[in-house]
Amino acid sequence: MPCQHITEVTQPSPTADAAKPDSNLYFFDYQQAYQAAALRRQVPTAHPSITALQVCFYDGPLQADALENMLNLPFEQIESRLLDLPYQLPNQIIFPTGTPGNFIAEIGRVFEQTLLNIVQRRKMLTARIQQQLKNQRPEFDRNTPLRILLKSNRLTTVMQHCSRQLARALEKQGHEVFLCLEENNMQLLDSYLHIKAQAAFNPHVVFNINALDTQHLHPDVFYFSWWQDPMPSITRGVILPWRKRDITLSLTQNFDDYLQHCGCPEVTRQHFGIDEKIFNTAHDVERENKIVFIGSSYRDRLRTNPSESGALRDIVAHMKAGEPVDEAFLRPLSRHWGLDYHRVYWDLFHYAVRDVTLQWLCREADIPVEVYGRGWQDDPLVRPHFCGELPHGEAVARAYNSARYAFICHPFEINSQRLVEAAACGSVPVVFDCRHIAEPPHWDEYCRFFRTAAQLRDCLHGKDGLNPTPVAQSFSYDHLADFVTRTVHERLGWT
Repeated sequence: MPCQHITEVTQPSPTADAAKPDSNLYFFDYQQAYQAAALRRQVPTAHPSITALQVCFYDGPLQADALENMLNLPFEQIESRLLDLPYQLPNQIIFPTGTPGNFIAEIGRVFEQTLLNIVQRRKMLTARIQQQLKNQRPEFDRNTPLRILLKSNRLTTVMQHCSRQLARALEKQGHEVFLCLEENNMQLLDSYLHIKAQAAFNPHVVFNINALDTQHLHPDVFYFSWWQDPMPSITRGVILPWRKRDITLSLTQNFDDYLQHCGCPEVTRQHFGIDEKIFNTAHDVERENKIVFIGSSYRDRLRTNPSESGALRDIVAHMKAGEPVDEAFLRPLSRHWGLDYHRVYWDLFHYAVRDVTLQWLCREADIPVEVYGRGWQDDPLVRPHFCGELPHGEAVARAYNSARYAFICHPFEINSQRLVEAAACGSVPVVFDCRHIAEPPHWDEYCRFFRTAAQLRDCLHGKDGLNPTPVAQSFSYDHLADFVTRTVHERLGWT
């Protein structure tokens, strides 16, 4: 988030090459700023694997040849302008060669205090806007479009794309839609910038993923929350402040249970959807006899301690034997190893189904295997098949269009986003068999299922003639947009 820890400002090197590579920078010299910006360094964010393009702020007027990641910011305007700019704050000044030491010290002191002022002002303004929102009642008129706000951020790998596609579907219905999301890979919105935008838009409806952020809403505002991950806010089992105009959606039965334990009065099932304009078979790509996997490694979820290693070995041994893995197996295993069930289920079990089965594929397949995503370069079995990362959208669709098979490995869900995307592109899903716990439909006639490495190998042979594209017909964001509109209209008595 932009308001991160502010480091002590010390006398920096006068050269751009020696500037800190892990933060945004402020320059008094335009040419130094240009040299640093041209390096296009990536700086850390709150996400462990998503970075931001380094922004180089420079003193003085706007320059015509400034690069994309250069922003002019006269020194006397730093506090007034940085307050509302959607970037991480700079935490180092680069001075021109020969700048007197006393000037560096004085400007550094002013700069540091200015950054502290920005952080404090954002906190103060956030509290003020939150109070304003409680009293900000939207006027509903059936003859004017609904104003619908969708909140997301680019530090999410799936949620931002769901929000973007739903926003498009709602716009097609004629609503006034505002997707509060960063515009590029330099920006990062914090809570202040989000809530400021929300107050200015004054929505009738707020749609949010994995969050119940309603404590500052007027009671008349509709709030849709769609739960896609086991967030701490619902896994703790603490009763949450549900309102009359809250509508709750859930991806799977697992999340239904969490939500009900938190006092949610009603939960509606909502699977992932796809953008049919992108995920289809119209891409001009030759289909090859190969299998493609798209997704990140869960290796970073592992910890090196004997109990977790032992539990993971037991899970993998159970899977190798072809036995179904479910709560009846995992709860006793958790107690045997003295581990939290939530940790075993959401981390160790998910790692086994994601990473271990992909290792099976790389070892057993006698057709080409292509792996795309984060973290696979650290797995020696998968590394030879690793092809880098793919941006969500057309690049993913083209990868599926190029392959006869798509590898789909989810611990408890058949109707995953990847399965639907692959099927829509005509790639036959080769699916880890969790039908014993997954909600229907299971699409048996369109998929191939495996539990063991031998079964996985068999899935890649034989004449199947499968056309999986009908699977995708039931997964449209237009359906979700219809649900949002219909629900609001019914509760307002407009139907």
